[in-house]
Amino acid sequence: MPDTDFGVAKKDKTPPCAGFFIQAALQELPVRRTLLIILSMALAACSANPKALYQEQVVTSPTPLAEHPAEAIRLLQAEPLPINPSWPFPQWKITANEPRLKIGNTIANFRVFSVELKQGTSNQIAVNSWCVNACLGFSKYALTPYLLLVDQQGIVIAEGFGQITGSVGVINQVLSSTVPKNGTYYLIVAADNRTPGQNIVTDSVMLVGSTGLGTPMQVGMGSYPFGTIGPYLDTSK
Repeated sequence: MPDTDFGVAKKDKTPPCAGFFIQAALQELPVRRTLLIILSMALAACSANPKALYQEQVVTSPTPLAEHPAEAIRLLQAEPLPINPSWPFPQWKITANEPRLKIGNTIANFRVFSVELKQGTSNQIAVNSWCVNACLGFSKYALTPYLLLVDQQGIVIAEGFGQITGSVGVINQVLSSTVPKNGTYYLIVAADNRTPGQNIVTDSVMLVGSTGLGTPMQVGMGSYPFGTIGPYLDTSK
């Protein structure tokens, strides 16, 4: 089952590391000063250093480690891949608790999805990945998944990042493929941990000042080892 649905309101979006100080500020400081403190803490929300996270929670994790895609699809129960889902898209989290897969010289936590595909049909598998911590903070990050489509024996049919588009807030990927025969195939969605923290997308964001005039500012998102994904099969194209 999906871990969450995008757009569902959370009871408390305050970064955990800031909660105590915000509560104290509300009790002791004037309203104006309190609002300034809350805003500052929200901007500095607690996104951990992605390189440190990779070393501390991915490389040294006790979760099972698959050497090959064939082993990966046996380690984890596959979730049915959604087909043309409506908004909000079903979502799953990739965390340090998931099994890991060796991809080249790196290690990545992953999820597995199953889907029925037909021979000779051009398949468009789309994956959305959202900004971590609701994009709060000066440093913004997102998981950029590495995608592998494999058959029941674990033979790779298609792999890579596909066609990537995106903006601050969400990464969109589409992996195109055709399969040699009708049957069940598996989509492995794994974190890209080749260069944790490296910029993956830059977008121009308009900032509105006191004069009401918009000022463009370049804002980027860096690669993160964990995150939230929304994969699905797109048959509309």
